[in-house]
Amino acid sequence: MTQQWHILGAGAIGSLWACHLVDAGFPVKLILHTQEKLDIFKQKNSILLADRAYPMTAELADATDTIDQLLITTKTVDTNAAFNSIQARINPGARLMVLQNGMGSQQWVQAQRPDTNVTWASTTDGAWLKAPFHLHHAGQGITHIGSPQQQCLPWITPLKNGFLTLEEDSDIRLTLWRKLAINCAINPLTALHRCKNGALINNPDYLSTMAAICREVELVAQASHIELFDGPLIEQACHVAEITAENYSSMLQDVQKGRQTEIDSITGYLCETAKSAGIPVPINLMLLNKIKQIQTT
Repeated sequence: MTQQWHILGAGAIGSLWACHLVDAGFPVKLILHTQEKLDIFKQKNSILLADRAYPMTAELADATDTIDQLLITTKTVDTNAAFNSIQARINPGARLMVLQNGMGSQQWVQAQRPDTNVTWASTTDGAWLKAPFHLHHAGQGITHIGSPQQQCLPWITPLKNGFLTLEEDSDIRLTLWRKLAINCAINPLTALHRCKNGALINNPDYLSTMAAICREVELVAQASHIELFDGPLIEQACHVAEITAENYSSMLQDVQKGRQTEIDSITGYLCETAKSAGIPVPINLMLLNKIKQIQTT
């Protein structure tokens, strides 16, 4: 029998992956954080995507069944509490995949359970929830999966049978750093100025600040022995802002809805890394503090 996947974090990306895993032939069980969510789910016992219902099961964190395969897709601000709520259920040798924005939580999960096999993932797929457990796949992307120890991962092959595009990544740390760098350049500015991504390249003042952010990020990456891109980071950031010009960043959406942002795992991670390396990053530090102020007002 194909081994079950548990999914911790049934937001848009967690739900997308739940459907993908069902499509690939795996039994899936969502771990939900409230009885209310569980009651809603049990009305259909499935997630609806593109007029197709993907059947699966769900439970709360305090269920008693053990976990051998776990996909972690919680927002980074929720990772510690969510993971700790199920940690006693995770078997030694279990397979854990961390698929989140930013950096820091991947290393934290690994440190909590060195007796498990932890992999990291990064995706460019877009998705959003029309309603609870009713999903819209907004943009087809690629999910990169890799081991921080750069081990081969033959178990990824059966996962490719679903509708998402997956690639094994021999340098997942670089991939995550590249996404972190772009997020540092775009997300805090859009959240601060309450603008679409495209405004960053159309407003000279915003563009100037974005360039300053990129210069700081490049210094920190170099100190971490990371060569981000062949050309300057600002060129990549402008390209992403251009092709996603009409999009609202996830950080801006969080600010607009009064939710905690993932600033600590994006700009916060960069600032902590810079501090350890003795590199001043005043623009990123300013943005970190401003977004934190917005969150508390």
